[in-house]
Amino acid sequence: MISTDRLQRALTYLAETDEKCAKAKAYLSGLEEQTKTIFGMEYLQVSGPVEERKAKAYVSKPYQDHLAKIVEATTDYEIMRNKRLTEELIVDVWRSINAARRTGNII
Repeated sequence: MISTDRLQRALTYLAETDEKCAKAKAYLSGLEEQTKTIFGMEYLQVSGPVEERKAKAYVSKPYQDHLAKIVEATTDYEIMRNKRLTEELIVDVWRSINAARRTGNII
């Protein structure tokens, strides 16, 4: 059974994390968009055959650091998204239980 207190906590969490979740998603999207730029900057700083330049750009510290930021941002966003989905599920279950009560299916 889901109490009204638990429902209230779910609704509060959802209301308080709308903006934070949107910002986390936007940050992640921005990092993903910058990947080619970081790669290109590193690619232009090395010399040699094309494949060697690509390899050096991919293993460069700035590029690897950028990928680590993407992993961290993805983790932060997905944790928040999953928590929000859980809270939405709690609200939906509460609604279903209360609708069933109103129709007399649950006492």
